[in-house]
Amino acid sequence: MINEMNRIDESGTWHDAIAGFTEVSASSTTATRPNIFRIAGFPRRETVSSNVLAYFFDPDEDHGLKDMMIKALLRTIHKEDMDVSDVSVSTEVSTDKNNRIDILLDLPELSIVIENKVDSGLYNDLADYHCWAKEHSGNEAIVVVLHPFPFDNFALADHPSAQGLVVEQDLFDVLYDDLFRNALGMLGEYSLDANPRAVDLLQQFIDNYSPERKQKKMDNTSTDITQFVSQANGIEQQLVNVRKSFEKYTEAVHSKLHTVHEDLISRWEEESPVNGKSVTLADNWEWPKRYKPFYNQYYAQSFKLENPGSGDMGRVITCEFFFNIEFNDGYVSSDPEYGSFNTIWYKAYWGGLGTNQKPEVRITKPYHQILDAKLEGSNEDIKNAVEEAIERTLKTCWNI
Repeated sequence: MINEMNRIDESGTWHDAIAGFTEVSASSTTATRPNIFRIAGFPRRETVSSNVLAYFFDPDEDHGLKDMMIKALLRTIHKEDMDVSDVSVSTEVSTDKNNRIDILLDLPELSIVIENKVDSGLYNDLADYHCWAKEHSGNEAIVVVLHPFPFDNFALADHPSAQGLVVEQDLFDVLYDDLFRNALGMLGEYSLDANPRAVDLLQQFIDNYSPERKQKKMDNTSTDITQFVSQANGIEQQLVNVRKSFEKYTEAVHSKLHTVHEDLISRWEEESPVNGKSVTLADNWEWPKRYKPFYNQYYAQSFKLENPGSGDMGRVITCEFFFNIEFNDGYVSSDPEYGSFNTIWYKAYWGGLGTNQKPEVRITKPYHQILDAKLEGSNEDIKNAVEEAIERTLKTCWNI
């Protein structure tokens, strides 16, 4: 039976094998977002976590979220009535005993010491932190132990370092997810004035340090494996053959369109794509830079009309062509619902590399259009079809 399956590679058999698959639920197909903490190689670094938290706790920082994070913390420990009109944030503060406080928040009426624990156990002198903060601020002080998971083997009230401190009075045990839940609950009212990059950084931070989100991803992963194993049972070799054939297809298309792209760039660098007009090539690129099977590859050219009084980057038009695989570059996405693997797609929008690429700057309608050439066609036919589409777009938009 196995040998017979190894010889099967007819397209009809592939169709029968794939037809048995059902659509995977949306909850388990959520793409993994890029995460700076994982990429940089410190997904569990405690000092990194403390610095990021301190950044968001400081209302005067450039994140634009103002006092959202510190209010989320106060809500978590049931001290919402505290004055946050003047907040000072410090990290790595030394006490008189040379112990170091991870994060110190000084409010008008209260000093908050945060002992941030990511992976290590609790061995810090919490009583010293509390005493030092109270003496140096002249206010009441509390200690917050912030950590991802409940502590094993002991209760915070019984810990030797907490002598003299009373839980829920001047000592608080806070889980990351409790803080995150309150912060996300307040994000809507703060996000309009916030820096979008800071909001994304906060989301990445939560993705990286939230046990609840990590568990959900693990649950989804198990579901994905179970579903695939169940549906692939008995047709393993057919699916392997499909994958290998599809990889060959994507590699071949990548090579062909890359050649077309480079030929057009060389041509446009010497002469305008619209005869008789001062249209220059502003940018050209491919995405993604690192080719991977099953990833789309698109090829883009930005053109600028060199005309007195024509304005700045608002006079830039970008045209792209790509083949029939889903992609998302963070600005625009493609998920064509029609077309075939012989289809070349085309789209155009106002703006270029480094400029805004939002839906309102779309030019082509519908946005994704089928190019008047097939992937099976000659390179010259594809180049001619791309040039005709670009010339049509430029003449229409610039009225030339």
